[in-house]
Amino acid sequence: MHNLSEAVDIFKCCIFNWGAVTTVIPAFIIAGAIIAFVPSASIGRYLGAGSKRYIAYPAAALAGAILPACSCNIVPLFASILNRGSGIGPAFTFLYAGPAINLISIIFTFKVIGPVLGIWRLVGVLLISILLGLLMELLFSARKKNIQPTQNQLNLEVVKTGKFRLFLLFGLLFAILITGSSLVDPVGALPLDKTQIFLRSGVFSALVILLISLVIAKFKKVEVLDWAKQTFKLIKTIVPVFILSILIIGLVAKYVDIRWIHNLFSAQKDILGNRMFMPTLKSTSFATLFGELMYFPILSEIAFTKAFLKLGMDVGPALAILLAGAGTSLPGFILISRFVSWKKVVVYFLASVVLEITFATSVSMAIGDYICACLNLK
Repeated sequence: MHNLSEAVDIFKCCIFNWGAVTTVIPAFIIAGAIIAFVPSASIGRYLGAGSKRYIAYPAAALAGAILPACSCNIVPLFASILNRGSGIGPAFTFLYAGPAINLISIIFTFKVIGPVLGIWRLVGVLLISILLGLLMELLFSARKKNIQPTQNQLNLEVVKTGKFRLFLLFGLLFAILITGSSLVDPVGALPLDKTQIFLRSGVFSALVILLISLVIAKFKKVEVLDWAKQTFKLIKTIVPVFILSILIIGLVAKYVDIRWIHNLFSAQKDILGNRMFMPTLKSTSFATLFGELMYFPILSEIAFTKAFLKLGMDVGPALAILLAGAGTSLPGFILISRFVSWKKVVVYFLASVVLEITFATSVSMAIGDYICACLNLK
């Protein structure tokens, strides 16, 4: 059991605590609700080759928020929206952003690693995915012939009755998520006092009661069962793989020589304490290539990054893995080549690497050192 100490530490610090009840579980419930009540086929409507760029690209970048998937599972969705007449630019934007921008990944990044890298990951994914899409459109501007949706697809576009109830539902769900997140001490913050905990817990409980009342009054049993089914499917698909990856990563982190991590990924500073550019660029570049080719099941890149941040990894390489680890992988590139030419795959890979290195290195030079929330609570 001593050999599992690193993995157990990650579990206790970041996952198996009360914060999971008020942050992670609501994230799964929201994701399940979006899948149950917002047809994924409606995404294609905003990504067509004739769509305006200022609509298509943000829509493509944000579409992944409702479709939790890894770098391989996102490929069939990528192929699907291409076949429905999506422009190649928005399709590649969706392909890159999907695995990293989904709600569960973002919540886990904020909770496990902290808000600073969580925010920069979110900004980086949105920015890089849109730039990638624009570049792919510029280089490969031939557009697919628009394919008319089938009758089944048209049926999926029919919005369920009672739009106002859905507005209330998602409003309450996100309010619960935000309030639940406020019950967890952010990185570097002072612990909440008893009064704050009591007031926020009261608001959280009241919102939960309102949500239950709304569901009982306005939603049919079949809808609630479908929602529960979608939520459970997400949990069943993601959590077991995530836990297994944490155990493996914890074991790897336990036996990796910390000097190797420091030499390869730690911040190199001059005598004045300023981070040096070339060593930062070198370590970030290595981490980017590793993240691009390595296959990370959904959420496992977060556990991997957390484990090695605690071993001394600098913020630049850490952010590079968070950017590259979820959205791309060698198996993913091979799958993509089944739907587009290898020329497009190679350009996509090279452009991803350059943009990720540039962004992660720039952020690393601008922000301070990482402070683990686990170490900061004592």
